[in-house]
Amino acid sequence: MKKQKNIGFLLTHEQWLGIAILVILAGMTLLFLHHFQPPKEAPIVTINDSTLTRFSAHQAQQDSIRKAQWKKKYPRDTIAIQMQTFDPNTADSSTLVHLGLKKWQVSNMLKYRAKNGRYRKAEDMRKLYGMTDSMYQALLPYIQIDTLVLAQFCDSLRRDRCDTTTQDTTSQYTMRHYISYKRDTILNLRTADTTELKMIPGIGSYRAKQIIHYRKQLGGFVSVEQLREIRALQPLLTDSLSADSLLAHFVLDSVIVEPLRINSMRIERLQKHPYLSFEQAKAIYELRRQKIQLDNIDQLQHLEGFTSEQWQRLSPYLNFEKREK
Repeated sequence: MKKQKNIGFLLTHEQWLGIAILVILAGMTLLFLHHFQPPKEAPIVTINDSTLTRFSAHQAQQDSIRKAQWKKKYPRDTIAIQMQTFDPNTADSSTLVHLGLKKWQVSNMLKYRAKNGRYRKAEDMRKLYGMTDSMYQALLPYIQIDTLVLAQFCDSLRRDRCDTTTQDTTSQYTMRHYISYKRDTILNLRTADTTELKMIPGIGSYRAKQIIHYRKQLGGFVSVEQLREIRALQPLLTDSLSADSLLAHFVLDSVIVEPLRINSMRIERLQKHPYLSFEQAKAIYELRRQKIQLDNIDQLQHLEGFTSEQWQRLSPYLNFEKREK
């Protein structure tokens, strides 16, 4: 009988699997301990006065370098203000800049003069875009306009324009009055166009267009005082003196308006009128929905949302013509 071999050192499949799991767990434990070990305490550094001094000096040096690099990348001119008398019609750009005006303001002044514009009095400097009250008050004592040079310029310009024979009669008339820029110019507010409106001091293209637009919205002016309602003109109406000066340039030869036909006009058209809000137009429309034919303003004065002052200014624009059935 053969002697059996010793196979006690051999392991079963389940035993090998158990050993593998133990090895994996041991490896994971070692890895965890390696990565999540408590942080080492930072060494204690003693800082004395000399260390702080060196650190401050280093920081100041770095700040100085950064500031120098910033100024080199984004240069900014620093100009000393030098107050001196000047004529806004002849002063050069350097003089104007040293008076404290911004470069873009100086550029606007030079463009205005290049287009034959001139400052006829010191107050005209107020119209310069960006001119604040404090800036104007600081410059006012130094503004000296040479009236003789100004008169010679206007005369030569007027003579050159009037001698042109290629223009027709209407163009010559308009240009001559535009160049003269008379302070006593009177315009008919009912018919004035943008070219005529720009003859008035302080009114440029934008304000002239706003006046025409508001006249169209209203359906026509019934009073010169309605110019006070135009937002674009508010800067020219800051006080009673300037307001009277502006309004004195306008008259109404007659009152001709496009009426609001209360009994037939749609609510969308009613609410476009400057004197009517959507709620007010809707209140009028609701009366019509009740089959009420309106005959006079007395029937409307008791509607909610209206005041007596609003009805008073609206009354010239109301038409009570009956709607055709």
